[in-house]
Amino acid sequence: MPTLKKSDLKYSDYSWTAVPGDDPTKTADDADRFSRKEGYEVLTLINSLTAKNGADLDLRVRQICEWMIHEQLPSNIQGRSKVKAWIFENYPLLSKRYPF
Repeated sequence: MPTLKKSDLKYSDYSWTAVPGDDPTKTADDADRFSRKEGYEVLTLINSLTAKNGADLDLRVRQICEWMIHEQLPSNIQGRSKVKAWIFENYPLLSKRYPF
């Protein structure tokens, strides 16, 4: 499984320190909150994504998802499941605009 690593991220402006009350080891349990500014949360969410048929995603697809989260995700979409649904819904159109 090609897992996106910190070194694979296209953006370097993420925080890598957990904010008070936020435990980086419990990202899977923290289903309602998602911070697009925290690197470990972005990595966890992107690496949890799979293709429609459950197949793994290649590194480029994961990087497109990072760009979508960083540059295109509306601020009113915040929960993990809502972010994933938004990526799934918008990937076909937005992936054509990927600038990297």
